[in-house]
Amino acid sequence: MNKKTTNLCPCCSAKPYQECCEPYHLWVKNAPTAEALMRSRYSAYAMRNAEYLIKTWHPKTLPKRLDETISEAKWIELVIHRSWDSDIDNEAFVDFTARYRNINGKAEKMHEISRFLKQGEHWFYIDGEFI
Repeated sequence: MNKKTTNLCPCCSAKPYQECCEPYHLWVKNAPTAEALMRSRYSAYAMRNAEYLIKTWHPKTLPKRLDETISEAKWIELVIHRSWDSDIDNEAFVDFTARYRNINGKAEKMHEISRFLKQGEHWFYIDGEFI
């Protein structure tokens, strides 16, 4: 692999990680939209960054044992179908499909509509509905 390919962001934006999700993971910048937070959370799953996932999950819906839910799956591709703001202030949704290989190497995918809430300058993942 060439160096440029290995530095692409896991969120499939086609941007280098340093210019895409890394500033969010390092808390240098806040994700400006629900979609940007969704992409950064996908990258965090791909990189097994539990701390970032915990800090961007709304405290009211945060699982008690998140570290155990981060599997050894290999995340392959993120496709954002659409994102939109709700009629409720500071709420937004992202419809996406994530493809991955499970720990046994079997290709799988999950399709979810995730709900996000903005509090102050920060977006938080609330919950999602599997399609």
